[in-house]
Amino acid sequence: MEKDIEITVIEARDIMKEEKDLQLIDVRSHEAFSEFSLPGFINIPLSKLSQEIPNLDAKKRTIIICSDGNLSFQALKLLESCDINAKVVRGGLVDWKKIIQTP
Repeated sequence: MEKDIEITVIEARDIMKEEKDLQLIDVRSHEAFSEFSLPGFINIPLSKLSQEIPNLDAKKRTIIICSDGNLSFQALKLLESCDINAKVVRGGLVDWKKIIQTP
């Protein structure tokens, strides 16, 4: 049985409202992040993620987002290989903008 590695944008939004001690990572480029990002997310581009792993807290609940989910899955594989349990926001910011309708 494969463990659940994805959460919907609704689940992500609710978790972000309820829990304060989260690790929220946006793995898009600095340029994309500066154009639009969600409150609370830190920008660690996928290309820099392996260098930043020592600075992450493996005990914190971690949520990864990107534009459409593809980069997030690559980031997830890397984090899991380092024993950091994370979830990917299914559909990324594309779905977030469609469903949550953040300006």
